[in-house]
Amino acid sequence: MGDKLQPVITSMRYRIGIDARFVLRPLRGMPQYVYMLCQRLPKVMPNVDFYFFINRQFEYNDEISHYEQRLSRFSKFPNVTLVNIDAETEILWEQWLLPKQLKKYKINLFHMPGNRVCLLSRVKQITTTHDLMEWHSLNIFRYYKGRTLKENFYFLRQKAYLWAVYRLGLVFSDHILTISNYSIGDITSTFPTLKGKVSYVYHGIPKGFVPPTNPILKNGVLMLGGDSHQKNPENMLKAWAQLPKELQKEHPLTILGFVGGEDSIISKTIRALGIENDIVIKGWVTEDELIQAMQTSKVFIFASREEGFGFPLVQSMASGTPVVTSEADVLIEIGQDAVCSAKAEDFLALSSAVRSLLTDEQLYNEKVKKGLTISSKFTWEHTAEHIASTYLTLLK
Repeated sequence: MGDKLQPVITSMRYRIGIDARFVLRPLRGMPQYVYMLCQRLPKVMPNVDFYFFINRQFEYNDEISHYEQRLSRFSKFPNVTLVNIDAETEILWEQWLLPKQLKKYKINLFHMPGNRVCLLSRVKQITTTHDLMEWHSLNIFRYYKGRTLKENFYFLRQKAYLWAVYRLGLVFSDHILTISNYSIGDITSTFPTLKGKVSYVYHGIPKGFVPPTNPILKNGVLMLGGDSHQKNPENMLKAWAQLPKELQKEHPLTILGFVGGEDSIISKTIRALGIENDIVIKGWVTEDELIQAMQTSKVFIFASREEGFGFPLVQSMASGTPVVTSEADVLIEIGQDAVCSAKAEDFLALSSAVRSLLTDEQLYNEKVKKGLTISSKFTWEHTAEHIASTYLTLLK
């Protein structure tokens, strides 16, 4: 996971812009992806001038002290310039203010790595479209009865914007990067005209997701606290609740990163199953706390109905903890034969898979070994080198 970067040298001193807004947000999923790229690309392309465009005014940014620490690391690169564009809304930032700055700084190529496209700029552009979950769930003309007319108009505007980003923006882009072979298939089957300008490269793994240095007694089942329909938390909770009582006692369930309320599907399912006193629920955790949980848990259950990639799957395998997944295409693609899987809706089969890993030592050790082998191939160095080569192709 620490492969040496191979520099990609350009014949000219190009200017490449990157939408780095996600670096200022809590580092999970897409923000983690953008942050890792912004750390590595200036090293891979040392004779390219990079311009990282950010938005300090966005209301959902991380704590200032957290993101300033990240930004300070970029300032150490001699070929990186930070450009702040304050805007209260994403649409204003992406489609009105950003094009002016791209022109001002004479950007040769612009990369939007977070499922967005700048529609109003003529600068050559590459987008990372991680998945099409936003597109597939888009119902533009749905009217929400519990909301006011003004609120419904706001949601209509937002959905119309997303429609334009995907339907028009992807066609407008010069190249589309994605993060799995599954996502390429989904993108090109949904938008057949895009065939020929889509490529994929897997994510890497952040430092620290490694097996514990000293042998430890692992115990417990771990799941994450995403409570959307896509994350399928109700069936993961039911799967653990189906375990024999002695296994539940020996391997309690811990839920990390839960930020929902009493009306969330996680809270409702826990009450319905009567397991309130048998599990541990924690809110947002630091990356170090997540690493520790993955290193010390016996099994990680990650049975989403759909994922674009599945960062936690690779992180858990790299930490030496085997995973029970759903049969979502991308999770099978990534996990291969290192995971135990079952249909997302079949909580009995998911429970059986968890039980097998908890009780069959030979199976457990086999999955740990395979998981470590597979996860070792996911490096940010490889990701950055692929993206740098794609930049170079577009700039020629």
